[in-house]
Amino acid sequence: MKLYGSSILTGYIFPAKGNTFHKRQWVQTNFRELWDKYNKSHATAYELRHHYAIENINRWTDEGFGFDAKLLYLSKSMGHSTLESTKYYYSLVPGMADILEEKTKTDFENIVPEVDYEESNE
Repeated sequence: MKLYGSSILTGYIFPAKGNTFHKRQWVQTNFRELWDKYNKSHATAYELRHHYAIENINRWTDEGFGFDAKLLYLSKSMGHSTLESTKYYYSLVPGMADILEEKTKTDFENIVPEVDYEESNE
């Protein structure tokens, strides 16, 4: 990937200079400008981010469970500094705790270990 005339390796969808993430205000401002230009309906960057997390978690209920790896990937892709931030979305999916326990015979806290991150987007 090329950015600002130099090669970078990044895990960010829209990396900023210095191979870091864009601040929340940059995302909101640019999202609003582009969304309003091409859409008549209302949406916010946060709503799309929320939808991304929830849809991924919902999809896992229909697939084989590699829940810990999937949640870790989701967490990193969203730029969360801890899994606690991502667990918030898990708590919003109705019935997910029951499905998770039924399929794995254990609870969420015992499945996913806490992992340190280098990035932070909160």
